[in-house]
Amino acid sequence: MNIKGVDIGAGMPKVVVSFSGNSKEMIDEEMEAARMNTSAFDILEIRSDAFDALSREDHIEMVEYITSHMAGYPIIYTYRTLKEGGKGQKTAAEYESLLADVMERCSIDMVDIEFFMYEDIIDNLVARAKSKEIGVILSQHDFQDTPHFDEMMATYRDMLESGGDILKLAYQPAGGRDVLSILSAVHDARQQFDCRVVGIAMGELGKITRVAGGVFGSCLTYGYILHKAAPGQILAEDLKENLGLFEEGK
Repeated sequence: MNIKGVDIGAGMPKVVVSFSGNSKEMIDEEMEAARMNTSAFDILEIRSDAFDALSREDHIEMVEYITSHMAGYPIIYTYRTLKEGGKGQKTAAEYESLLADVMERCSIDMVDIEFFMYEDIIDNLVARAKSKEIGVILSQHDFQDTPHFDEMMATYRDMLESGGDILKLAYQPAGGRDVLSILSAVHDARQQFDCRVVGIAMGELGKITRVAGGVFGSCLTYGYILHKAAPGQILAEDLKENLGLFEEGK
């Protein structure tokens, strides 16, 4: 999966940084910081749930403002709902309508679709993304718990069967065994399903999954440049440097 010269799934995990500002002034600050740290990341994520107070037209305008100024980077569009740890409070129907509109009108390369929306919504959005040649990240986030290993494996399999190009799970670990279980699921899904997967344990306890996840098969890892978008995120520059240690050890 090669997007704008970035081969996702080959070599070290690619570093994703999120823009989560809710105004042009904040976005400008994030873009300037990104330009000053171009070697620290590979992919940009627009966390559009930060735009929830904007009208649809202003939302689209903000997305296009970012994509036009950062056109050289692969861009993921993400609207993270409140139930999955974001700020978005749209209904399922509003969520579907928004993502469909963004895919139709904006210059994005990948879209993150929350997998536990209604099945018909997932099917419609995946089909629309495929028709636009937009990469699909199917994701699940749980900030309360980590499921059993077998449940994680089943979710990865279901995501793949639903058309996901990248399958992403992120959970809150209660202890070290949960962290190991997430990494084990990443390893086994990568081997059994021969697909691009991401597995993240959130918070301080899960930081090892952001740095060493690639050893187990994760193709993406998420860091930050100015503002953390999730608990446990690591400064992108430090993340990139630490990923290099694992590459050197191969």
